[in-house]
Amino acid sequence: MNARIVDLSAGVVVTLAGLFALLYLIPQHISPSLGFGLSPRAFPYLCATAVTVLGVALVIFSARDRALAERLAPVSRAALKRLVVVLAVLALVLALMQWVGFVAAAVVAVALLMLLMGERRWLPIVLTSVGWSLFLWVLFDRVLGTPLP
Repeated sequence: MNARIVDLSAGVVVTLAGLFALLYLIPQHISPSLGFGLSPRAFPYLCATAVTVLGVALVIFSARDRALAERLAPVSRAALKRLVVVLAVLALVLALMQWVGFVAAAVVAVALLMLLMGERRWLPIVLTSVGWSLFLWVLFDRVLGTPLP
């Protein structure tokens, strides 16, 4: 695999993610303006637009750069496979969050990611996944007053 394929693939994925955020996520999941001040959608739209533009730029520049085709990819296939597995776990956890709530889904996410990173001892996995999930829930839901899904 050469660097050009990796850059083109990354650019396409980033562009699609930005478009998904612009066209679906932000309009469907962030409330519109309250009638005064900046809309709650302003910063997410700014970030998603920047991500989309940068993804398109990566596609264009990597398509035009012939030297990239001669260089080896900066990452191995094994690393890309691990990345895809981590992204699949995160997508699974986001879907799970809709059914079981934040705390249970976060416990599963942290435990699975620790297992993917090579941790095999159950006590650290349980303590870390439950501890961090409860800490984040208390911080956001109770202290900051921002409800989590």
